[in-house]
Amino acid sequence: MIRRDILMRKIKLILAIFFIIFFSSYIVRAEENIIFEMNDPVGDEYGPGTYTYPKNEQFSPYEGLFDLTYFKVEDGGEDYNFYFKFVSLTNPWHAKYGFSHQLIQLYISNGEEGSLETFKKGANVKFEDRHPWQKLIKVTGWSLEVFDYQDDVDEDRRINEDRIGVLDDKKTIKVSVPKNLVGDLTEAQYYLLIGSLDGFAYDNYREVVKDSQGWKFGGGSNTDINPNVIDTLVPEGMDQREVLGGFDLESGELSTLRAVGVELELHWKFTIIFGFLIILVATIIGTGIKYVAKMFSNYD
Repeated sequence: MIRRDILMRKIKLILAIFFIIFFSSYIVRAEENIIFEMNDPVGDEYGPGTYTYPKNEQFSPYEGLFDLTYFKVEDGGEDYNFYFKFVSLTNPWHAKYGFSHQLIQLYISNGEEGSLETFKKGANVKFEDRHPWQKLIKVTGWSLEVFDYQDDVDEDRRINEDRIGVLDDKKTIKVSVPKNLVGDLTEAQYYLLIGSLDGFAYDNYREVVKDSQGWKFGGGSNTDINPNVIDTLVPEGMDQREVLGGFDLESGELSTLRAVGVELELHWKFTIIFGFLIILVATIIGTGIKYVAKMFSNYD
């Protein structure tokens, strides 16, 4: 009887831990209406690991301006709210929405048919086969645009309402987009590209060349092959340097970005759950064996 009580206590404890892990994140997300969120390492605004800042004083303090640290997608009722947090935001060019340097492009995969190439030339990257994109949200300190992969590149998709703002922490950019423009994001995947805004460059991506110049990043290759993406999100377990460094100068192959989203989170969550189930089964079997052995020893 004592052994049985001990076994039941162990089972109840493991089940309690199991349910806490499984439901805690859902409770938090339900309260905050969070669809997806992800942290990004501080200090990785170096593209494939080699990029350096332009030399012009407008890029002072020469660090942190393109260093994304956090991304969140939130259900805001009729809108989706997107949050992009950086180490630092400055506004030397007096942009309308409070930040000058950052070019944010969020490619969304939430359907079947789509594209594996960027909407316009400029970023010098492509996307993985299993997650073609359907919608693109482009954010600068002056404008917000939302595109469909089938749109003509010359179409004007600018949203004229003021839907961009910098939060009180002076580091986070909040963008609100009507749901009808992007579709359901419940199970969406995302490619988040951070570049440096250049009003005269292809798709507004400031160029990365071999040696840093006044208005250009260094650490590139003086070609249209290396990415002009300074920071991005990569799935857990992957390295940004390897992802953005996957281009090939000889063949002309571009780097392939990897999507992040709910699917990856569930993968890790179920891995944890599976581990606890193994522990539960092992505990039951182990206690049962000890109980049987005890019975046989009593007969002896």
